[in-house]
Amino acid sequence: MSLSRDHDTAWRGFLRSSALLLRVLDAELRAEHGMTHRTYDALVQLSEAPGRRLHMKDLAAALVHSASGLTRIVDGLERSGYARREPDPANRRSTLVVLTPEGLAALEKAWPTHVRGVQRHFADQVSAEQARVLAEVFRSITTNLEDD
Repeated sequence: MSLSRDHDTAWRGFLRSSALLLRVLDAELRAEHGMTHRTYDALVQLSEAPGRRLHMKDLAAALVHSASGLTRIVDGLERSGYARREPDPANRRSTLVVLTPEGLAALEKAWPTHVRGVQRHFADQVSAEQARVLAEVFRSITTNLEDD
């Protein structure tokens, strides 16, 4: 089986552009805030969670990381003072990751840098109609993969 020329071109373009975009956003966050894009994403997920806390497994699902990859991310959050681990009072075998006030402050400080980068490197390159089509395409792909 093979892909059509258009599908192959779209796939390769997606891979290259997403890798380059994440590299640039990561470099900007590192340069201005000493923070990786993964750290930023974890802080966003925690800040949007009820009580600013998530079970480790839920944070892993939100970030699409393996358990070992998540452990490294949470270790870094703890070293930076951005989050802490706590046992879940409802299930002592389960661990919660809790955003600290320092983590929220770091996120609020880094947010303008991230938004400026997304605007410059993504939104300024995509028309409103293209953005709607991309949103629909990625929603369809995500739904299909999450249903598996």
